Amino acid sequence: MLSIVLLMLLATSVTAQGLFESSLSAGSEKPGQEYLSIGGFIRSAVYIGNTPEKEEAYLQSAYGQASLQLKARAGSKVSALADIRFRYGTEWQEAVSEVVIREAYVDLQTGPVGFKLGKLIDPWGKGTLFNPVNKLTPIDPTTRSPEMDDMNLGIWALQTSVNMGSFLKLTGTWNPLYQPGKLLIDPIPMPEYVHFVEPDYPDVILNEGSYGIQLDLHAPAMDAALYWFDGYHNWPGIAFDSFIMDTLSMKPVALNIYEKAYRIMMAGLDFSIPIGSWIFTAEGAWFQAKAYHEGVEYLPFPELSYTAEIEKSGSWLTMIAGYYGKYILDFVPALAAPGLSAEQEQFLPLVEGGIDLTSDVIDAAVKEQLAAFNRLYNYQLEEYYHTTFLVLRGDFFHNMLEVSLPVIYNISTEEWIAQPAISWMPADGLRVKAGFSGMWGGENSLYDLIGPVLNSGFIAMTFTF
Repeated sequence: MLSIVLLMLLATSVTAQGLFESSLSAGSEKPGQEYLSIGGFIRSAVYIGNTPEKEEAYLQSAYGQASLQLKARAGSKVSALADIRFRYGTEWQEAVSEVVIREAYVDLQTGPVGFKLGKLIDPWGKGTLFNPVNKLTPIDPTTRSPEMDDMNLGIWALQTSVNMGSFLKLTGTWNPLYQPGKLLIDPIPMPEYVHFVEPDYPDVILNEGSYGIQLDLHAPAMDAALYWFDGYHNWPGIAFDSFIMDTLSMKPVALNIYEKAYRIMMAGLDFSIPIGSWIFTAEGAWFQAKAYHEGVEYLPFPELSYTAEIEKSGSWLTMIAGYYGKYILDFVPALAAPGLSAEQEQFLPLVEGGIDLTSDVIDAAVKEQLAAFNRLYNYQLEEYYHTTFLVLRGDFFHNMLEVSLPVIYNISTEEWIAQPAISWMPADGLRVKAGFSGMWGGENSLYDLIGPVLNSGFIAMTFTF
């Protein structure tokens, strides 16, 4: 791949400002001129956390990373972008050496109609921390990066947009290749008998694609959008495959589970209203699985989710306060405690109740636990959920020093997230950032499960060119 990039450099005439230029301003090229700009960053980062078993400090992640970002234009109609990332180091106690094309697409604008084709990142929603409408762009919440945007994953898509006057824009996106987000439980150690077998993802055929429609309204008094999505949820469910138990000792031998993609329908809207130094934002969505959820352990209930926030900007301080809520439709209480295990004591109540432990009875009990775990993961164990959040950001000395503090509290589950960070720019292009990301929750909550694994402090140095 490096040889291809070098050939591109040799074959392309660049501006006299040099090859390594982060961008070209819109006015720096003549109309119709072809150009190529090259930029990116070099980053080194280290994350320190505790091992979940012994609670000993260890290098949760330590890596060096380089991003090569190419921007090209041919005339006023055609442009292209590519973001290639190289990373080497260690993560979750395993060696990492990877080359990833994060984005790579071509953009054609022909008057009021535009086309994008390739791998792109286009998250939906105007919310700062919560985006109920974002079912198009998958994320990887286990990403160890000082930049939150790095959680977004690219999808291969064809995107068409039509400007319908000065205020309206209609955008349609077709994604024929399923790209799942990464489950939060991936780094969590499992019992030895628990195995994730081959996932069940959709085939690469035309009628298995996902479709999204977005209608934007840009007016002086308000920005708003309507959304419709018909396709695969960007997070798969966890489905039951098989369970084997030693019937004499009642000890588990193997629990086989797998990731299962499922189709949903989603309708949503958002709007943002600026009033002086204040910005009022709201966002909401309804979604449901296309298949009927009853008795299917990996399918969620239909739900309504909504968020509202107020942002106040000052000369050096920005404050965002908000609320996020969910209402679970067709709600019924879970029939078992959530879990990805099947230990001996879980079957004792059945034996004590005089129930014959046939394979069907055992499988049904394990599936109920798995269904409850999916509901725990999707926040559907309760009928209502209420969450508040506050984000504070301070900029000092002309952005040389930045301080941020996002705090999230789930009132319904008593779970906390706090991510304080401070960054300093000691020289042009260089940013040093340090912080901590922590999640805490009560016993048997999701954060009680994943917090000890994911909580970490970090320091990162990023040089942007």
